Amino acid sequence: MGTSHRHKLGVVGQPNWGKVSSSITGLANGVAELDMLDNNPPVNMTPQQKSKRQRTLGTRISQKYHHAIRDLLRASGGRVKVSNGQSRAFGYAGIVIAEGIAGTFQEIVSNGLIPWLQRNGISSLEEMSCRDILDIIRKYIDNGVTGLDDTAAKEALEHIMDLLESRMDDDFSSFEEIMNNIVASDEIKDLLDEFFGVYIFSFLSQSFAEKLEQEKGTETMSATMSEIKEQIIDDIKTGKNGRSVDSVDWSSEEGRNFIKTEFNRILYILAGNED
Repeated sequence: MGTSHRHKLGVVGQPNWGKVSSSITGLANGVAELDMLDNNPPVNMTPQQKSKRQRTLGTRISQKYHHAIRDLLRASGGRVKVSNGQSRAFGYAGIVIAEGIAGTFQEIVSNGLIPWLQRNGISSLEEMSCRDILDIIRKYIDNGVTGLDDTAAKEALEHIMDLLESRMDDDFSSFEEIMNNIVASDEIKDLLDEFFGVYIFSFLSQSFAEKLEQEKGTETMSATMSEIKEQIIDDIKTGKNGRSVDSVDWSSEEGRNFIKTEFNRILYILAGNED
């Protein structure tokens, strides 16, 4: 993931990310000490002491990670506002693109790939690859999306397009079949969950990795961001539940409400089950 960010910490008129940054710095300190214990522990430390300290640091790292998510939500206006797409600081672009993914996929399945492409100015599939078509879909979904979080949302969308490309070949009949299987099953929910996980991680990385690198160095920054990414993925995987989505109309208010509720559920889990 890229670490260049679209906004600077502490800019007038933008959210105060100071507490988020502080939590991430605390997490980084734990990661650095844990790495030291693994690779170069003090010579006078017993195995029992080392094990106890590692458990303490593991707990501290997890707490700081949850604090970082919680502080991010608070700085952005609160979990409800973020999950409803009402915060331009964080959440808005994520919701818009998640709705675009589900709605566009359903539209393609309902009307067919070729008619959808024709309505969007593509008259022929000749000499087009699967990636070319996915790029058209991606540009259609993220067209005009703006906000402090738009880079993170577009990066998460690109991740979803990469996942689809890895499952498809240049046989366009299989393209439609895979799309249909996704929309007609709970797989669409799994795809949206993965989108939101990458989106949240990308936002944190783009916003804080550069500052963390300046303070702690490249190695600690990389290890810290990897830890955050792993925690996000693990939390989302272990938190899978909820209603079936195989009958949801993604182009309707029902679909939009489902996406917001799902995003809210994910944020609640990542914040340590606290507001």
